[in-house]
Parts: sequence; structure tokens; C-alpha cells
Amino acid sequence: MKRSKRRTWVAGVCGIILVTVVSAEVFRINPAGVSVPKLNNGVYRWENAYTTTMTVNGRKSEVELYSVHPAEPIVAQLKDRFEQMGADVTLSVGPDGATGTAQWTDREARFLVLSPQEIERQLVFVVYPELGTVPQPVHFPVPSYPDAAVCQTISDDKSGLFLATLSTTDAAAEVHRFYAEQMAATGWRQVAAAPAVNGASSGMAVYSKGPEVCYVQAVDRMGRDNRITLLVKGGTL
Repeated sequence: MKRSKRRTWVAGVCGIILVTVVSAEVFRINPAGVSVPKLNNGVYRWENAYTTTMTVNGRKSEVELYSVHPAEPIVAQLKDRFEQMGADVTLSVGPDGATGTAQWTDREARFLVLSPQEIERQLVFVVYPELGTVPQPVHFPVPSYPDAAVCQTISDDKSGLFLATLSTTDAAAEVHRFYAEQMAATGWRQVAAAPAVNGASSGMAVYSKGPEVCYVQAVDRMGRDNRITLLVKGGTL
């Protein structure tokens, strides 16, 4: 698929996330009922902030979503802001985004930054797990890659949104081969194949099944495990 068409597909898929969450005031109340500071205090140019409740890693959680211009150093900004709020921050950064945790003595926040080169925005998920809840089993609406560890899942039963990140030592080409076969076997149609990089598939592929859309991202990362990102909109979770 040509780059311009690929950008249109990725932008459309990412736009799905923006329009399916519910707009709300971006503030938080901790379990003791005390208001805590806004993450975006007006200093940073983060746009389209939304707050909703989703299931993250099997736990009910509050989720904030931000859309950020690619020129913004969002990962460094998140780290600085959480540290200003008194948290200890750990990060894992890759070419297609980052994951991290902000830890306080009484609560935590987890964040996921998606920075695919095909679109002109970065998407940021900030997750605040509900304290005292027990994680429940997570059901994948599409096949989960067998030789991978699940890093994070986000799902919303109301909208049918499902997002998962996984880590694997397998090459991106093997991941895309698996999904091309398994998705076809379960009734999905490949709309856009992952581009060939040095003769091997790497990057993004898009599948559809009726009103459902599935985005599969897999890239090779030198010297570290490879990352798989699955995004499904409209599936039955």
C-alpha cells in the first residue's frame, strides 16, 4: 500500500480511539477523597484530553487520553510532570513509542505512548488502576501471538475498543506471517499488508471483518525484544 494511503488508514484507526472515549473534566480523586493535581496543568501542548473508565490488564481503571504533536518530547514531558507530582518514574522507550510507570506510596499510574511514523500525532494513554481490585482474565478478540508476553491490555465493553501490547523475541516478519494466516482463518480480510523492509514484513498491517477493524503493528528492534501492538475497534470483548 502506498504511504499516503497507509497514513490515511493509521490516522483513521487512531481517530477511532479519540471519538469513542467519553469527554469529561480531567481531574482525579484519590481513594481518600482528596483531589490530586491535573497531569496536564496547562504548561504542555497536549490536546484532546478525555477521561473514561476502562478495563486495563484485567482491572477497572480510569484512563486519560491525549493527542500530541510529534515534535513534542512527550516521553520526557511525562517523566518530568510525574516527578513534579512526587512520583518515582520508570520508562521503557522504543522507536514506536514508550511505556512507563509512575509510582507513589498510595497509588500508581501507567502510561503508554504510541508514536507510529505513519501518522502526524502521538497518542498517550495514562492509566490509573482502581486500588484494591483483583485482575480478571483478559479475553483477546483476535488471536494472541503464542510466543509473546503480554505487556498491557486496555478494553472497553461499551465501545468495543481493545488495545494490547506484547513482547516477543520473534522477528516482525514471523509475527505478520502468523496474523496473516490466523486472521484469514477466523474470517478477517487483510486491507493493508505490512510493508517489506529488506525483503521482510515489518510495520503495520490492517484487517477488517464486517464493521470491525484490527490494526497489527510489529517492528524489529535491534538489541531488544520486539514489540507487537494490537488495536481492535468494534469487536465483541
